[in-house]
Amino acid sequence: MKNRTLKFKSSISLIASFFLEIFFPKRCVDCGKQAERFVCYKCIQKIEKIRTGTCPSCGKISQLSKYCLVCRMPYLRGIIAAARYEAGPVKEMVHHLKYSGMTSLSLELGELIIERLLREPFKGSLVIVPVPLYKKREFTRGFNQAELIARHISKRLNISGGEALKRIKNTESQVKLSGELRKKNLIGAFICVDKDLIVGKTVLLVDDVTTTGSTLNECAKILKENGAKQVFGVVVARRAN
Repeated sequence: MKNRTLKFKSSISLIASFFLEIFFPKRCVDCGKQAERFVCYKCIQKIEKIRTGTCPSCGKISQLSKYCLVCRMPYLRGIIAAARYEAGPVKEMVHHLKYSGMTSLSLELGELIIERLLREPFKGSLVIVPVPLYKKREFTRGFNQAELIARHISKRLNISGGEALKRIKNTESQVKLSGELRKKNLIGAFICVDKDLIVGKTVLLVDDVTTTGSTLNECAKILKENGAKQVFGVVVARRAN
């Protein structure tokens, strides 16, 4: 199949953030000191990278961070997280990417995921798909942070990627919900819009942060129902429940 690259959506807010990054001195989002990038070298060293795959639920050692037989999810095979959310500047990096328009942070976060993926023994044909935002939320923000991260990974690793999913339901924020309410909140939220991209493929489903995996599992359900071979969540970090 011809290699695809993730489409980059231009917007006024995204263009504005680009010029802000050029003309205003950068300061580290963690320590606040002036730096060449939005995260200084000293603070980058504080990031705790995850090097061993474990079951996302019980924490047992697991190749490719697959769910074990006891904890397995119905559609999602595993969740590969690149770093600890609560350690170092990761939390601040994700926050400022999403809410301060510091879009270049998507490259930094994407590199964390790339480093993690290069250690994983994936076999077969891979494709990268971002978790979509609802159109109104994406318009307000100016971009989908998961798409920016996924596009960087796709380009750097030369893996086909595209927006195979669309969010058609403006769900309540998952952060405010727990347990079964998270699952019910997502029912009917996603549809597949590019079946040809995913049929017979191992899908790496990219998002910034996950907590329980409910969003990733619901997306995986739609991807599996439309022909994906298997689906792994790939995130910058996992947040504690």
